[in-house]
Amino acid sequence: MDMIAGRALLAFLLIGTGLSGCALLPPFETCEATEAAVAELDQLPALDLRPKGAVSVGGGPWAGAECVDDTAGAWLSATRFYAYGGTRQEVLEYYGREAPAAGWRPVDDLDMGPTGRRAVFCFESADRPSITLAFDTPEMLREVYGMEPHPASLLGVEARTWFSWSTEAELDGSRISCY
Repeated sequence: MDMIAGRALLAFLLIGTGLSGCALLPPFETCEATEAAVAELDQLPALDLRPKGAVSVGGGPWAGAECVDDTAGAWLSATRFYAYGGTRQEVLEYYGREAPAAGWRPVDDLDMGPTGRRAVFCFESADRPSITLAFDTPEMLREVYGMEPHPASLLGVEARTWFSWSTEAELDGSRISCY
């Protein structure tokens, strides 16, 4: 294709999409009318799994369910955030046992690897959304979530470990896999 034909095609596409309200571009999905799907995802039974003694840290952008709408499209998300007096290893052992019993299998090893890095583990089910277990340090909580970890006196537990147990789904509630 010569330079003039290429420019003409580009001009046609730009003018055509501008005049047609971008009708030639694929529509982006939005969070419109997703309330029922968000509520259903929030009730996913596996989200209730947590080690004995783990205290729910509710409120804020890190807990609950929502529809997330950004420039890449929209999806559903439900998160539970916990403070725990035990170790990361105890949390991993718990979910390594309980998630498979509830129908989710770990995608990779549940080995923590080097200390100090943010650890994220994903569990999949054949017909339900994947679930992610993530560990954060108090410093990361402040930086990433803008959250100040609660003092032990407010939670009733001497928190040594902070973790989230979350899931994401398509707008209709169907599964999103780990990768």
